[in-house]
Amino acid sequence: MIEKKLHIAVISSWYPTPGNTAGIFVRDQADALIDAGNKVSIFIFQYISPLTWLKKKLKDESLHTWIRGKNIVPLAYDFVNFAPTRFSPNPNDTQKKAFLKYVKKNVKAYIDKNGKPDVIHHHGAADYCYLTAFISKQFGIPYIITEHSMFLDHIDHFNSYESNEERLEMIQHAAVRTTVSAFYANHNSNLFQAPFIVIPNMINNDFADIPLPHFPKKTSPFYFLNIGELSRRKRQDILIQAFTEAFENTDVVKLIIAGDGAVREDLKNQIDSLGMQKAISMVGFKQRPEVLKLMDTCHVVVISSERESFSMVAAESLFRGNPVLTTRCKGPEDFINETNGLTCELNDVKDMKEKLLSIYNKYSSFNSTSIIKDARNKYSEQMIAAKLEEVYRSAISSSPLAKTGNGNR
Repeated sequence: MIEKKLHIAVISSWYPTPGNTAGIFVRDQADALIDAGNKVSIFIFQYISPLTWLKKKLKDESLHTWIRGKNIVPLAYDFVNFAPTRFSPNPNDTQKKAFLKYVKKNVKAYIDKNGKPDVIHHHGAADYCYLTAFISKQFGIPYIITEHSMFLDHIDHFNSYESNEERLEMIQHAAVRTTVSAFYANHNSNLFQAPFIVIPNMINNDFADIPLPHFPKKTSPFYFLNIGELSRRKRQDILIQAFTEAFENTDVVKLIIAGDGAVREDLKNQIDSLGMQKAISMVGFKQRPEVLKLMDTCHVVVISSERESFSMVAAESLFRGNPVLTTRCKGPEDFINETNGLTCELNDVKDMKEKLLSIYNKYSSFNSTSIIKDARNKYSEQMIAAKLEEVYRSAISSSPLAKTGNGNR
């Protein structure tokens, strides 16, 4: 028996914009679910102050600059409250009630036109929990929540409209709670006193559909590649020092660092002071097509971070047949092993130097075909979409809200 496809409402506070890829996983997941035959809508609710709204109008600027996906454009609900609330006894509560009234009106209009969603998928526990809980209760729709963050060391929230207690209650009452790696499933289960399961991040079909480079690759010159924000957490400074100590006496091994961020000038100065300008290149921020070219040029991708919730870069690298050297930064430890790379200790120049030399010397022993096959069996769009559908069906079947019916599609 063929199961009917689902109607999924996604609620997210993130969505990619030019120069900022935060939330790209939300967009790409939605696209993959649509490709699998489901109906998906992304809801982005925002409170916009009257002053911000007026400035945008006067400049004839759009309120949004999102990078659209191949299948989906988010539904923008921008609440501008022109009614003064500052003189009410509780301005924040008055504003919240007005916002929720606006949300209810617009969700009802959506349902009247499109039918009621079977399930809500809420991304991110740090914001908009109160909105998802409200919509779920008002319209009888079960919800799941995915937490992507690696910074949740305590129960906190970003929005003044919800308390810590309301946020915790929303998380605990979700039909299913997911995160992207085993470490954070355990961490969040303890933090929120509710079980989390692992559904890893999805790798976009771009990394599977573009023809692969010819294997085996020529190894002179040999390229290491680091991709990501240039920040203290990513610790490219450790990588630069370790690479220098490992390869300063050879001119056939190179390091490419792709990305931009707050420590860019510090890293450039470090490279200059070490006299490694010819061996280490900083090439700036790159879009996905350029990232693909870099990965197909390089031989080993290096993750030097202190923390990663999953590491899209590591998984993308495997899709292109490259082994990965990663620090023990949590997320990549789920899937980097002796068959597809090596691990090294955090913030340890000596250990990273030794592992850089080791993976360089054993590079020819890695089987690129096996690396690619294993990665695609775990993280492809089709695999992750199927896992999500399974979770949604579990949420629908186990939730008492399902008894209210699924509406018309």
